[in-house]
Amino acid sequence: MLRTDTPLYRRLQWLIFPALFIGPLWGAAVLIGAGYSVAIVTYGVIAAMWIAFLALEWLMPFRRDWNTPAGDLRNDTISALIAYGLLPALLKPVFYAMLAGAAAWLALQWGGNIWPTHWPLWAQLIILMLAGDAGRYWGHRLAHEVPLLWRFHAVHHSATRLWFFNAMRQHPVDKTVFTFTELLFPILLGAQGDVLALYLIATASCGYFQHCNIDVKLGPLYYIFNIVDLHRWHHSREIWQSNNNYGNNLIVYDILFGTRYLPKDEPITDIGLINPDYPQTYWQQFMAPFRKGNLDKEVGRRV
Repeated sequence: MLRTDTPLYRRLQWLIFPALFIGPLWGAAVLIGAGYSVAIVTYGVIAAMWIAFLALEWLMPFRRDWNTPAGDLRNDTISALIAYGLLPALLKPVFYAMLAGAAAWLALQWGGNIWPTHWPLWAQLIILMLAGDAGRYWGHRLAHEVPLLWRFHAVHHSATRLWFFNAMRQHPVDKTVFTFTELLFPILLGAQGDVLALYLIATASCGYFQHCNIDVKLGPLYYIFNIVDLHRWHHSREIWQSNNNYGNNLIVYDILFGTRYLPKDEPITDIGLINPDYPQTYWQQFMAPFRKGNLDKEVGRRV
């Protein structure tokens, strides 16, 4: 563990996010441009990020107690395999097929392909992140505001500590809704190819930074990205605090619609669900939304 009172530590606090956001994107773009398999490069880069995040959580923890396992590794691993391995492979072709007609109609009205394939790859990535967040913001917000959807989304908020790997704790129904809302505008606009691979890497990086237990500083970047402290507040046990900061990668739509929440000089305290009896194993959480009663919140506290 690094000492917190050194110039090196203070520099790393500011450098970690740019390094682990831009670095993987740059490396992937170079490898894909050199002709390597898009799939192998994408998942190889994401796996390499796991090693970096795990190491940094131990070297520079935001909270030391969050590095203590809470019996959650098995749950998060099963969820990662199902929600981020099996489901995307099944869902994306279905969603593309569902929206193919609408995408073709829009392209016809536009007089050709809508997506700016002639733009530099970095510019396409910015547009894609804005398009993905445009749908995902509302999918996420509705998951908090519609009681039926919340029952499934509560699984993600059941974590009692934050570490990078529980970014992938998600009920399959919740993941299905989120995948559709996230892909809606990119599919309609005709995004494809290399930029989608880079988008997946950018989303993975932001997702890990949302949940990581690393002492990172962002400064003005908190007005662009919805990560670290912004997302920690989204996991607050207090409903009026957690019903904010809905963006997938970016915070721009929260700013636009008035749901950005980041109090000054106030550290996050308790995270997770109010109900301490919410199940913590994967299969119990899988069934929890279908059970009678309100497992996710104490009676009268859900707003």
